[in-house]
Amino acid sequence: MGGRPRKVDAATLRMAMAAMADPKSIATEVAKKLSITTATLYTYVNSNGTLKTAGLKILE
Repeated sequence: MGGRPRKVDAATLRMAMAAMADPKSIATEVAKKLSITTATLYTYVNSNGTLKTAGLKILE
């Protein structure tokens, strides 16, 4: 397995899910707190805090 290590691990993903589940949360602020980009955040989590396919693969 080569390539760059993933920026998001299971713990970071769980924090992102919890933060995005709050309707008052702002994605750019959540991403900044997790030290990831907004695009990376939305790769794994929907705006309502549910997981996308990429996020499900990390938690499996």
